[in-house]
Amino acid sequence: MGIGNWELGIGNWELGIGNWELGIAITNNKRQTTNNKQQIHNLNA
Repeated sequence: MGIGNWELGIGNWELGIGNWELGIAITNNKRQTTNNKQQIHNLNA
């Protein structure tokens, strides 16, 4: 039973890697959005 839980833990770890990669993409998108907002602000100024 303990072995089964350990195997499940490996699966959760792999899922965590996917979430980490997704987090990188979201962070990059937020930075691009911030840059776009700054450019719009400069045009309005």
